[in-house]
Amino acid sequence: MRVVKLFVAIVFVALTGPAFAQQACLHDVNETPDQAARRREALGATRNVNNIQANQPGSESRQYFAHEQLASAPFVQKNAANAQIAVMNFAPGAEILPGWKLTLDVTREGYWFMIKDVSDPCGFTWISNQNGLIYKAEHLR
Repeated sequence: MRVVKLFVAIVFVALTGPAFAQQACLHDVNETPDQAARRREALGATRNVNNIQANQPGSESRQYFAHEQLASAPFVQKNAANAQIAVMNFAPGAEILPGWKLTLDVTREGYWFMIKDVSDPCGFTWISNQNGLIYKAEHLR
């Protein structure tokens, strides 16, 4: 019985491994115009999260907003009519943009966050922190 289970496991890995490897990344050299537009929109959201944090009264003393505070931040309220801000959903657990998830962590020293494309098999992600530099990432293939 143990040999049969091992055989089944090996066959499963052999059959599903190549199928997973063949899944196309949404944001690679074959990126469609629609996916490129989604990626650029998420980059704008990444810049806006940094703007929200940098343009709030406590930023000089390294006090930053937690995720649940973003929607009521002065920068958001001041720019609520801006189309780029208006489409963003800052509620924790919700997608900040369709298909994109925001994860934000605030510490005593600063903050870091990522905005990940949850529909991309390669996990394309924008990452940033209190320094304002933006990085792109995806899992190793």
